[in-house]
Amino acid sequence: MKICEQDRTLFMKYALPCAGTLVKRGSITQEKWDELIDIVKNEGKIPDGAERIFKVAFAACSLIALDRKTEIDKEVIHEYYLFGHDKMIDKRYGEMGDFDPDMCRIRPGIVKSFENGFVTVENSSGTGKYRADYCKVAKGDLVTTHWNFIVEKISEEMAEKMKKQKIELKVI
Repeated sequence: MKICEQDRTLFMKYALPCAGTLVKRGSITQEKWDELIDIVKNEGKIPDGAERIFKVAFAACSLIALDRKTEIDKEVIHEYYLFGHDKMIDKRYGEMGDFDPDMCRIRPGIVKSFENGFVTVENSSGTGKYRADYCKVAKGDLVTTHWNFIVEKISEEMAEKMKKQKIELKVI
């Protein structure tokens, strides 16, 4: 499946926080993970096919895109990561059991403060420290979090939609 060139970075922002699990499994090296984070952080050129490292996420996005008769674009990436990822986490945790499913959930949150290079975000898992490698944020911004990363800023409408679905799935 083809991924829209301008949306590859968004895919990687959501996928890269999961790479710690892939490092533990031996699918990629720590050095490769760090290199990809730096590329995305510095808005560099993502290596061709890098998104295919994330086989499950890329396959899930491909299925959504096929269903929509489109390529993998921002809407497809959001549909999977913001609204389909939790179901996949639960399935994969049942199969593999080698990662923290609670940390892997993508949550809406609000930026509270800044300290020692980290951003404090309050979300449904509580208040935690997150890396803001991928976007500049200010106090009060609504964001998505994944593992220990802030992925992107989101609208209030999107945050509410995410919260509602998480309540329905009983993962909030």
